[in-house]
Amino acid sequence: MKQIVALLTGLIIWLPTLLGAAPLKSQPFVISGPPVAESLVFAVMADQGLSGESVKFVTWHSPDQARAMIAAGKIQGSVVTTSAAATFFNKGVKTTVAGVFASPLWIVSTQPVPPGPLQGTLLFPFGSGEMPEILFHIVMQKGLPHLETRHTGGALEAMNLLLMGRADHALLAEPAASLAVNRSKNMTGPTLTKHLDLRTLWENRFNGRPLCVSAFAVFGDAVDKPGQIAAIIKGYGRALDWIKVHPNQTRAIAKKTAPALASPGVNVSGTPILTGEVAFDAARLFLEKIYDLDPGAVGKSLPGPELFTVYP
Repeated sequence: MKQIVALLTGLIIWLPTLLGAAPLKSQPFVISGPPVAESLVFAVMADQGLSGESVKFVTWHSPDQARAMIAAGKIQGSVVTTSAAATFFNKGVKTTVAGVFASPLWIVSTQPVPPGPLQGTLLFPFGSGEMPEILFHIVMQKGLPHLETRHTGGALEAMNLLLMGRADHALLAEPAASLAVNRSKNMTGPTLTKHLDLRTLWENRFNGRPLCVSAFAVFGDAVDKPGQIAAIIKGYGRALDWIKVHPNQTRAIAKKTAPALASPGVNVSGTPILTGEVAFDAARLFLEKIYDLDPGAVGKSLPGPELFTVYP
């Protein structure tokens, strides 16, 4: 009987080949992210096969799009805000944070450096209550009586409004921050500067702890594949090294992923991924401060260490 079962199993596995069809291939691990520096590293890793895993990268362009793809199970990992990962976790989506990023985040301004008090109009990418606005209020402590704030549909809209002189400041990540500054040099409108580095403001306020606003989060059944996740994290490090040696090829990959990442003057070096208890402690501090200001921004409950996983 055992021999018959083994024979039938073998026939099922090899039947497509015997009939002339290609054998079934395993599905790729799909990673998504916005058009930012961290996403470019994942795109390079996938393009060059640097993790040893079958990986595909796709770009998302709004938080709502990212949430929809994650909820539908279309992606296994994503570059998201650390607070978004906490929200998915609290809503019952199987979620873990495998790494975090001390991402560049700037107030780009028409005001010269050294900076004075922010005055005029500040643009936030995305809508009210999204992470850029919440983080700004934590760092600045709402002590800016002469500053008006407005919301835009995304970083590109905020950048364009700033370049047209329709605002005085915008909160922008890379590459949008560098792109805005470089474009302003060749336009008749205001000349822009990187006015304030939110990472520095955060570190000064919280005893040198890094600002871990972004995370590499893993969802669904992929959480239970430690070997695969560990390989992807190592592949991210290899991709960072590859980018340093291959800037032209990196820009070519960026053009396919998100054209803004390939614009002249934009730094394509990427941002390291941080793992381990020290990095995750900094991320938990970030979540605590977000929760203190707006509990709904982390899913109405402050997750503990169980949100984070150190993969071997």
